[in-house]
Amino acid sequence: MIIPLYNTEKYIGACLASVLTQTHRELEVIVVDDGSTDGGAAIAERVADERVRVERVANGGVGAARNRGLALARGEAVAFLDADDLWYPEKLAEQVGVLRDRDVVAVGAVFQYLSASGRRFGRAGQDARDAASQERMRRGGLMPFPISSLIARTDAVRAAGGFDESLPPVADLDLMARLALAGRVATVMRPLGAYRVHGDSMSAREPAEMMMLVRFVEQRAVARLEGRPAPVLESFVSSYRLTRAQRRRDGAARRFRDAGLAVMERRYARAAMLCAAALVVRPSYTLRRIAMRLPAGRTTTVAHNRLAVGDS
Repeated sequence: MIIPLYNTEKYIGACLASVLTQTHRELEVIVVDDGSTDGGAAIAERVADERVRVERVANGGVGAARNRGLALARGEAVAFLDADDLWYPEKLAEQVGVLRDRDVVAVGAVFQYLSASGRRFGRAGQDARDAASQERMRRGGLMPFPISSLIARTDAVRAAGGFDESLPPVADLDLMARLALAGRVATVMRPLGAYRVHGDSMSAREPAEMMMLVRFVEQRAVARLEGRPAPVLESFVSSYRLTRAQRRRDGAARRFRDAGLAVMERRYARAAMLCAAALVVRPSYTLRRIAMRLPAGRTTTVAHNRLAVGDS
């Protein structure tokens, strides 16, 4: 499994501990330090477990770090874990069992949201086995679970071309579109890890750029399916214009995501204000997102902030 590491010394110890306590014991852990300037790589190097290796590289971005780990991986299956996220002990064991089905090329899992302070709240992930979800993935419109939950056949990830290093914030969505062409994608529908959400992510700092790149991935995936020439990123960016409906949808999505962050920080008055603002801007979208968070039995899930990118 591959952990890209960049200035995450605060979390890497707990991250590695969650990997090394897996009930599935046969694994190699490749930590790729992406030119960090803190002590995170040194912490990883001090871990007294022969399954852990640390590869130090010049800073090239998270996609390049994951691809370097992919080149070094020796197992038949490869998993990815961001350095500030956590796995629960049964995570790999459950997913390896799913991969025994030769029709399944990749499997993710429901993850809990995790605040910067360590508070768990809600869940991220959805069942993607139905035909409609599989088609949405192939068209670049659905990342059904956090990248830190993904385990896939190594040869399939390599054949798909790995991560597009020019699209770091949406490279997971882009890879999923290509993996879904190679076989079925499954989800373990119970929490198997924790996904850290904070205000420093690109989706929080630069939401407009994030959504532009999401739409580029969608256009490229659809062109691939239809046998048309793929759009070029530079040309797409230069001609990019939002419709009024897209602006309203993006505004509602941004407010709704910020409301979720406020809830995690126990700032409930601000969360209510932001949710109300999202309702005013895009009622149908916001009501759907609220409905996804209502209890519906033991398998209730909520969407990762980049899952339902095709919603209108």
